[in-house]
Amino acid sequence: MKKWIAITGILLIALLVIMFITKPSEERYNAWLIENISNRLDEQSPMAAMGISLFGEQLIENNTEVEDYVIFNTFETKFQEREMKFIGVFNVFIPLSV
Repeated sequence: MKKWIAITGILLIALLVIMFITKPSEERYNAWLIENISNRLDEQSPMAAMGISLFGEQLIENNTEVEDYVIFNTFETKFQEREMKFIGVFNVFIPLSV
């Protein structure tokens, strides 16, 4: 029985270490969000998509709050009167509210 507890503990620690290592950075979030916004705007307005490509990084940096929880990050961005919240874990961004 003690063997299973030790194995479970080691696996849990390994999972937490992997989550810490694969926690996405704010720069990666900014690039990901710019790409997603550009793709959506490109269908509606190519000029707006080009503007986001040129000036989007600064806009997103200035309007994003990042909370670091050691094994994951939360990102909250206010853009064009919209509030977007994401969790960044395992190099993936999971929407909480868009």
